[in-house]
Amino acid sequence: MKRILLGNGIVGLSAAFGLCRTAASDDTIVIVGKKSRPGAATLAAAAMLNSFAEIEVGGLEHAVDRFRFEISREATKLWPQFEKDLIAASSIDFDIGGGPSGGGELGTFIINNTAADDLDDANFDAIRDALVDFGEAHQLVAPGDIPNYKPHQRYRATRALYIENEGWYNPRLVLAALERALELSGRVQFVDASVVRLEANAGGIACAHLDDGTVLSGDQFLLATGATSWDVLDRSNLDLQVQRVFYGIGTSIEIRSPDAPLSKVVRTPNRGLACGVYAAPYFHGRDQDNDRVLIGASNFIAPTLHLHGRLTSVEGLLNSAMRQINADYYRAELIRVNVGARPTSQDTYPLLGPTEISNLFIATGTKRDGFHLAPLISVLVSRLMTSGAVEDRYSWFRPDREPLRTLTRQQAVDKAVRHQISAAYQHGFEPATNRMPEQLAQQFRDNVERLHDQVGARDWGIPPEMLDMYRYGHAKA
Repeated sequence: MKRILLGNGIVGLSAAFGLCRTAASDDTIVIVGKKSRPGAATLAAAAMLNSFAEIEVGGLEHAVDRFRFEISREATKLWPQFEKDLIAASSIDFDIGGGPSGGGELGTFIINNTAADDLDDANFDAIRDALVDFGEAHQLVAPGDIPNYKPHQRYRATRALYIENEGWYNPRLVLAALERALELSGRVQFVDASVVRLEANAGGIACAHLDDGTVLSGDQFLLATGATSWDVLDRSNLDLQVQRVFYGIGTSIEIRSPDAPLSKVVRTPNRGLACGVYAAPYFHGRDQDNDRVLIGASNFIAPTLHLHGRLTSVEGLLNSAMRQINADYYRAELIRVNVGARPTSQDTYPLLGPTEISNLFIATGTKRDGFHLAPLISVLVSRLMTSGAVEDRYSWFRPDREPLRTLTRQQAVDKAVRHQISAAYQHGFEPATNRMPEQLAQQFRDNVERLHDQVGARDWGIPPEMLDMYRYGHAKA
């Protein structure tokens, strides 16, 4: 059997790694993707294994959200063995990050500082409560005891949590190890091109048309091109209804800071429609000067790909790093600005699994969690493409489903207002000593309510990060 994997990011490579272990020995695996990976989300990632650290207030109330959290936790548990298998299969004598074999240490510090508003407090409490409820190893710590945490005094944390089993990897080293392992398998072919469209016949997908003119036929196809997946489907004119996938443009910056290296992640809770501010170790190898730090991350949803970061994103990250993480970063060297497009579906949930076209599978919509989910996706996709036996609840994420509507209108409006106010404070909002905060919140609320009316969202809520996509007609009710 010839299996065509369209996409060479972390999702596509992980799926191929799984297939090399489970598919028949005479199967052929072809991976299609540009070597440069333009727009790949992984290239801007800090590759943090954060499940509890991403919890928001009310974020586990719906069954679908609880299941997404479950698979996130499962992925964290799978990473140590995945790392060992990857290092063994790649035959490369280097470490790839903060796992059991890596050069750093597991562990994430969550800081509750005063740089935004009380949404941080609520999300910090939600994280702490979930840690207790699920019996996850953690402890409250004094912010001043966090290694190389030295914020500006006006932005210092008042509380901090340490989560023992949430760590990090260098995503570029992991990608290199995956590529090497797949090359050594002797079963994988790499094609340095991008897929333009798919062509179907009566039996399903017959072939993929590539941008270099190649027409690639196969028996099974996996579409895992990240945020471009929907564009490929749109050009293919298939009899298949898949909700739109947008580009969650994320920017991160790599710095060199010999005075303040890190071995553990330091981050805020989620805030302002994004993952907050973080500093993560950017490990380069056992024999290297591991004084690199990755600062992130910005986020905005767009209908088209942006290959370059916005100045406001870079400026915000630099200021946040110096004010909220370590004031001595003003002496750090700026090594690189990374930009990646996180695949974000219209309903914000993953698109994972088979489609109504019998030989077409899709794996995208993972937002900023694609790297974290890699070991689980490796098992899940390879199983779907061989035996098809997976847990029933994965059908919630079937790619050709109707958009999931897990928020009520009231929940969505409340959440949108709260996050927009949080974002305003993050970006320097200083209200007058009158009713300005309440007036601004009411203005936000009126605008969000009006948008719900305009798109006919009366008994369901628009995910807050999708407001502009609905407002400008890119997302349809």
